[in-house]
Amino acid sequence: MNATAKKNVVTLRRIEGLSGGFRKRKAEWYVPGDAPKTADDLTFTSRDSNGCICWWDVTLPKTDYWSAHVVLGRAYAFEFLDLINNPEAEEFEHVLSYIVGAQMRWRGHDPCGGAIIEGFHQVISEYVVTGSASR
Repeated sequence: MNATAKKNVVTLRRIEGLSGGFRKRKAEWYVPGDAPKTADDLTFTSRDSNGCICWWDVTLPKTDYWSAHVVLGRAYAFEFLDLINNPEAEEFEHVLSYIVGAQMRWRGHDPCGGAIIEGFHQVISEYVVTGSASR
């Protein structure tokens, strides 16, 4: 079979204030005074007995309402965005990949647990694409 591949050329423009972005936009984030400064300040992280961080330690709400779980996931995402946009925070190069990996391992605990992760990624996706996210 003879197939001809077409060359796909994509030009990406670097965005000031938002690394890895694909669209030209300016990202502004208003960080509250009590914003997290370390990963330990995030309510969805914890430490094990050896002091190693658990990047997704979430207790499910005592309800089966999918939307309640989505809202909780969105709240966790806003905490994360406050952390990465906080000029006083520690720098974490791969923190989102650690969180996503932990979410993938955790997800099987409960069907509604997927809703928490869905809500989290709704906010992160909106932020990545637009440079902001609606609270």
